[in-house]
Amino acid sequence: MVMNSSKYTFEELKDIYRKHFTLGYLGVDINTKFALISLVNYITRKIKDKKPDVTHYRVLRSIIGDQILDEHIQGLAIVCEDFSYQCTEYPTFDIPDKEIPNKIKEILLNWLPF
Repeated sequence: MVMNSSKYTFEELKDIYRKHFTLGYLGVDINTKFALISLVNYITRKIKDKKPDVTHYRVLRSIIGDQILDEHIQGLAIVCEDFSYQCTEYPTFDIPDKEIPNKIKEILLNWLPF
């Protein structure tokens, strides 16, 4: 017996996800998407050590400026925050700390404008 306590059907939840949280229009492979999440979480964690009130959204917005729609940045920030829960270490793929914001921006600029 499958318990269903959700007030939404699977299809409704999928539509909510696609509308608000998808990385589907980020024109890169899955490894790059996971790398993006990891790098955003890493750099946010480093900044939080000095400024505890910083958010994933503020970090992303400061890196990309106005080049990506806010709804995409908000969704990515929420996904990153979710992935960072209970985590303290993130792979950086040997990218030096000073170059991480540029790598994040490089990946984000692959966002397809659909």
